Amino acid sequence: MIFLVNAENRQLFAADLVEMHRQRKRVFVDANGWNVPVVGDMEIDCYDSANTTYLIAKAEADGPVLASVRLLPTVTPHLMTDLFVAACNGAVPRGPTVWEASRFCAMPAESGRTRVELLWEIIGAVMEAALLFGIEQVTFVANAALLPLAVNCGWDAKVLGPTLPDGRDEITAVAVKITPEGLREVRSRYGIASPVTRFLTPTTRIAA
Repeated sequence: MIFLVNAENRQLFAADLVEMHRQRKRVFVDANGWNVPVVGDMEIDCYDSANTTYLIAKAEADGPVLASVRLLPTVTPHLMTDLFVAACNGAVPRGPTVWEASRFCAMPAESGRTRVELLWEIIGAVMEAALLFGIEQVTFVANAALLPLAVNCGWDAKVLGPTLPDGRDEITAVAVKITPEGLREVRSRYGIASPVTRFLTPTTRIAA
């Protein structure tokens, strides 16, 4: 299951958010050598604020964090506008119905599941959350390994501009149109039988 974490319920996921940031440091900084801000043993940057939305994958509510992704509103500062304008032919998509997804991080060694399996669930959760909040488009920057998986998974995706070098890798900007039909196709293609997203509030946690 994928838990949606935002300003309304983040106090319920304080420990999970710390673990998410620790995993991001292990993956992006220690393993991949990214030059990004680090606070102690956590990777945290200026886009990780009290109002940032996260999707956190867990096998059960009290289990370990398996994967995560960050969702940013594009009416405020976000990566594509601040750092990756050159990856877009024309203006960067932005507006009140556009989100940016970033920092997909999976820890398959902790679950016995593959990174790709977790990616499909996260993609389904991104679409579910976007439809819930009236989001019509999601943008992201994909590296060489992620690009073919993310573009060809069943949703309506298009490349926004040229593929650019990024250190030892390369990046490509992508925009996805969010529709119920696209969500049904992703679910059908990867055997996702039902919604994967859960949204807990302090009231529902007490009721449970």
